[in-house]
Order: sequence, then structure tokens, then C-alpha cells
Amino acid sequence: MSDLRLDGIYTDKMVIPANKNFHISGHATPETEVCVEFLNHTYRTVADDKGTWIVKIVLENKVTCDIKITNLAETITLHDVKSGKVILLTGQSNIEFKFRDDSEYQSQINSLNLNNTYFYNVPQVEYQSDGLTLPKDLKTSTWQIANKETLWEMSDIGYWIAKKMHELDPKETIGIIDCYKGGTSISSWVPESILTSSQELINRFIKPFEKATTNKTQEDYDQEFAEYNALVEKHNVDLAKFQKENPDVSLSDAKDKVGHTPWPPPMTPTSYLRPSGLFHTMIEQVKNYSFNKVVWYQGENDADNPEVYGIMLRGLILSWRELFQDFSVPFLVVQLPGYFDEPENAWPKIRQHQLETSQRINDVHLVSIADTGEKHNIHPTHKRIAGTRIGEILSDQGYSSTPSVYHQQLLDDKLILSVSSVSTLVQKGAAYFLVKQNNEWKKREIKTVGKVIVLDGCHGIEKIRYAYDNYPTCTLFNELGAPVAPFEMEIEKNE
Repeated sequence: MSDLRLDGIYTDKMVIPANKNFHISGHATPETEVCVEFLNHTYRTVADDKGTWIVKIVLENKVTCDIKITNLAETITLHDVKSGKVILLTGQSNIEFKFRDDSEYQSQINSLNLNNTYFYNVPQVEYQSDGLTLPKDLKTSTWQIANKETLWEMSDIGYWIAKKMHELDPKETIGIIDCYKGGTSISSWVPESILTSSQELINRFIKPFEKATTNKTQEDYDQEFAEYNALVEKHNVDLAKFQKENPDVSLSDAKDKVGHTPWPPPMTPTSYLRPSGLFHTMIEQVKNYSFNKVVWYQGENDADNPEVYGIMLRGLILSWRELFQDFSVPFLVVQLPGYFDEPENAWPKIRQHQLETSQRINDVHLVSIADTGEKHNIHPTHKRIAGTRIGEILSDQGYSSTPSVYHQQLLDDKLILSVSSVSTLVQKGAAYFLVKQNNEWKKREIKTVGKVIVLDGCHGIEKIRYAYDNYPTCTLFNELGAPVAPFEMEIEKNE
């Protein structure tokens, strides 16, 4: 009797990348032949001694078809498979934020004009000990067409991405794969090889996990969670009381007064927050699929470890490319929006690492949304700007990133900075840098000429910063309204 089954992401209505190789994988009776019929070709392989199998298929043209998979006497048919543009959306809560919670949800649903868009939500497996078997209380997922009945389940940013891509190319089929988990550090999304690559990372991530989970009983964990839940309950009571007494105060300002919900919860050996946990339970679920591009939107939960974020982000990109066996798959890294309630300069440091990673690794592109966000609300309900901006770049019909400074030149007493992804810089309000001279930081106005930024009086300048705050004020944009990425830069001395 055959034991044929497909990995979870392979379902009816799936979207596969046009003009790119893709794979189909699953399990079967060990050491038996598996045949895949696709268009007029038959691909054959043999399941290994554990029953795992994978077939590579070459797709040269756009198609709509069925795919038939056969093992021994059993056949599975995938119906209504389409080729198109496949995007993997991944990260933490702001990309997980559901479309149903968007402030514009109802008005968008009422006037919906979205065709040829499909999505798949990767099951949020928190812990597993037996391969790809899902926990009994977690339902499997299927590819769904994005319409009025299903869109409430989709990533909010994913919706705005699809809307913009559809506007720019109504005939393109779009497949969005949602693979995210709120409240997570980047350390949960990388393999162990990254976290053990330096003593500093071991000290920051591995040792605290070991300390939190070694020589503890279930009673110890129960006590820790009881204390944590009591803190959460007290916070909720205090917040409700404050809101009742101050009905005109916004939720953001209320949280500014009362404080934010306690986070993270206590660590346990099976917590999804554990080092490398989601790399294995979520990213490895889709390791055999193919993507046209990957969107990474995360960093909020690493405000306590901003110094090492660049090492982690580089490790994530390179390790995922290796896992996917696609060493040139483009990544779009979303540069964090504005949010005030973090340690001083924590988010600017993360934004800087996001910028530098995009400039140092091939086919990594920055999408800054630093001009968005709410001062005291880490989960804004307005995602239109962020999603639309990402969608414009994913469409491949304009710039491959938002603008950023990529070159500096000292000419006499002027500092001239060249900016990418811009035809003509647009200045909104007074634009200035923070300039470090003689070991002091001072505010200095700047001017723009075409696609360059000019700062006068630069003798002895050591370092500059632009929009370098947790909640920045962005004043420089390209002609499409995308912000110049906030940055910090050392000034090179002329020899």
C-alpha cells in the first residue's frame, strides 16, 4: 500500500514561479518510484530510505494546468495550478497583521477589484519532534483565491502589495506565501550555525536560553507563567481604568502613560521564541518551494540587541538561500518605521544594519518605511503606504529599492552625497543632518541638487546622521514619495 503524501504547501490552486525551476516534494513508501506528470512530461524519482522524495521541474512558459503525482497504486492530482509571480512574506507581527484589522478593511472589501491573486498561510507550528507532522490542534492550510470571503485571513501588507501589483499589471497572476510569527526575534528564524558562529552570539542568545530552561521542573515553569500572566492582567486592568477615566485619549497615548503589555513571556524548551525554533518549524516547511522574491519585515523584537542585528540578518539571507538552493533569490528588506517607545537609538541602529546589508549583499534591496508608523503604537492599523511601496518595487516596473545614500565625496569644504533610486530629490520642510565635529553633535541644514545632497562647511567633520531617531522625521524623498533611508555615516578624510 502506498504512503503517498505531499508537503503541505502543495495544494490545488497553488501558484508556481513563471520562468523558473520549481520542485514538488513529499513522502512515499521508502525506496519506491514516484512519477510526476506535468504538461506533457513525466518526471521520475525514487523515495529515499525514509520515504522523502523531491522532483525538479523546468518551467519555461506561463501555464494553467493540473499536476498528477503517482506512487505504486496511489495518485494525487493538483488542480488549477497557475504560474505567476510568487512572493514569500516573512517576519514578525507587522507583516503578520491581518487585513481584517486594517482601518480601511471594510471600504476596501466594499469596492474590491483584485483578480488573479492567491495566497497560502504557512501553519504556525511552534514546536515539533517528529518531522513535518502538524500538532493535532493545528489545521493544515491550502492555497486560496483572494476574494471577499477569504481576504480577512491574509496579511494586511500582503493585500496592499497585491493591490498595487494588480494595478500595475492586471494580467499577472500573484501568489503570496505568508510565513510569519509575531513577537519574534531574528534569532528564532536562523539556523543554529549562525547563532554559534561567534562567542558574542552564543552569549546573547544560546546561553540565556540554556539558563532559562536548564534544571527546571514543570512546576517552575507554571510558577513563572502565573507571575507573568498576573503582570499582563494588571496591565490590562490599569489600561482599561485609564481609558475609562480618559475617554478622549488615544490608545497610543494611553499606553504611553500606563505602559505596554509585558513581553516576552517566560522561556521554555518548546517556546516558539527559542533560538532557531521557527527556522525549523516554519521556514523548513517551504524549503523546497520556489519564490521570485522574499520580503523580510522584522526587527522590532530585537531592540535589546541592535548591535548584532547586521550579523544575524546577513546570516539569515545567506542561510535561507542555501536552504532554498536558490543563491540569487532577491530579498526585499523592510527598514523599520517610526516608533518612540524603545531604548535610545535602538531602532536607528537596526535600520542602519538593514541599510548596510542591502548595500553589501547582492540582490538585497531596501524598502524604507521610516516615514510611517505611530509614535506609541507598535502595530499601526494603516498599512496602505508600506504595502503599496513594497508592491511597486515587487512589480519590477520602476526602482528596485527606495532611495539611499551610497557614495560620499569631500570637495573643498563641501560634502556631496549621491543618492540611488531617485531622479530628483524632493525636500519636505527644513532638512538637516546631525553633524559630529570636534566630538560634538550639532544640527546643520542641508540642500539638494538633483539627486545629490550637499552639506557646506565640512572641515573636520567626523560623522553624520540623518533621521537617526526611534521615531524619525523624514524630509527627503524621491519623486515618487519614497523616503531617503535614515542612516549614519563616517566621513572619509581626503588623503
